[in-house]
Amino acid sequence: MNTEALSRQFAAELDRLPRSAEAAARRAAAFEAFSAAGFPTRRDEQWRYTDLKPISTAELDFAPPPPSTELVSRVAESLDQAGFDEATSRLVFIDGCYCDTLSRTTAAAGISLASLASCSEADLPVHAHAPFDGHPLATLNAAFARDGALIAAEDGARTTAPIELVFVAGGRSGLAAHPRIVIDLGQGAEVTLIQHLLDLEPGRGWFNAVTEIVQAPGSHLTLYRLQDHGTRQFHTALMRAELAEDAKLNCGYFDLGGRLVRNDFDVRLAGPGAEADLNGLFLASSGQHTDNHIRMDHIAPRTRSAESFRGIIGDRGHGVFNGKVVVHRDAQHIDARQSSDNLLLADNAEIDTKPELEIYADDVKCSHGATIGELDDDQLFYLRARGLADEEARNLLTFAFANTVLERVALPELRELVAARVAARLPNGATAGGTR
Repeated sequence: MNTEALSRQFAAELDRLPRSAEAAARRAAAFEAFSAAGFPTRRDEQWRYTDLKPISTAELDFAPPPPSTELVSRVAESLDQAGFDEATSRLVFIDGCYCDTLSRTTAAAGISLASLASCSEADLPVHAHAPFDGHPLATLNAAFARDGALIAAEDGARTTAPIELVFVAGGRSGLAAHPRIVIDLGQGAEVTLIQHLLDLEPGRGWFNAVTEIVQAPGSHLTLYRLQDHGTRQFHTALMRAELAEDAKLNCGYFDLGGRLVRNDFDVRLAGPGAEADLNGLFLASSGQHTDNHIRMDHIAPRTRSAESFRGIIGDRGHGVFNGKVVVHRDAQHIDARQSSDNLLLADNAEIDTKPELEIYADDVKCSHGATIGELDDDQLFYLRARGLADEEARNLLTFAFANTVLERVALPELRELVAARVAARLPNGATAGGTR
């Protein structure tokens, strides 16, 4: 999409959105910042392994229409078939538009759940309007975001069951959705959140999301995301989090679909004792490309972080892991760990992995490592000698490799769901799924 066409879409969108002059100015500033730089290219160091031409040259509609009644009915049926519980607190979005009839905003005491479009300027925390320096696609989100979710927890509030955010692509090709998710946790609050991303029908589109998190002292956020798009969807996302003293963030990201996927993580451990655990699993084959890009800033002393990502790369698949830990001056007594483990299932499977450490303090414990390998021939021989067919043995070992990450999911029902979806993506999913 050329700059002129994008500018026309932005001008039309700005006129349609009933926001204050201040909000319109923020959008205009964001669009101007993006226009000045344009889409990042592989000449940019942070994008050297990921080519955005499939997105930047596509004809996309940045103002998806509200879903029709017929589409809502089809999505409702699909969610029922997928086993979604109607009693669960959840927000449902179809092509980026909030769907009130499929949502349930009643949450635990002290926790508010709402669509961003329904919130007034006064309802939004300050960080909902923070700039996105260094993240051009998030800047584009700031210009075009029409809706999204606000999850706010008062001091000491706790979820009694996970809150679900469900984003469904309705199947109409050429749509670009830019949802914004704002999470604000008060002191000592504990929240568990699950994001589901799925396609009703195969279609080519772009999902460009931003999740903005601020955690007060002693708060605890557990965030899981299951991305199960079709193989024609583009998916880009930024998760940015700032943790105060003794706050804890536990994330599990599972990328099973998408043609081109780019996940950016920007986590700031700003208070002493803050902790962040990022776990991820991604599958890529048949021309799929998945890039996980992480920056972890240890700003305060006595902070801890752990990043553990596993990739399973099949025929013509490409994976990327770039994890950078920055230990700031005077951030003493910190513990930071990184690992990127990757399994190549075909001769033309490809992985680029680049763990990095940048340390400006002297009393720290930091480690990083990366492994790239194939299935072990001795283990395959052992399984085949006990009666398993070659494909069954390969899928069993592949699933066991993935299960190391799945075992860290604290919610049994979600763990079973992700395990089933991972197994289904293997050549003989029924065999692999039956081994867990």
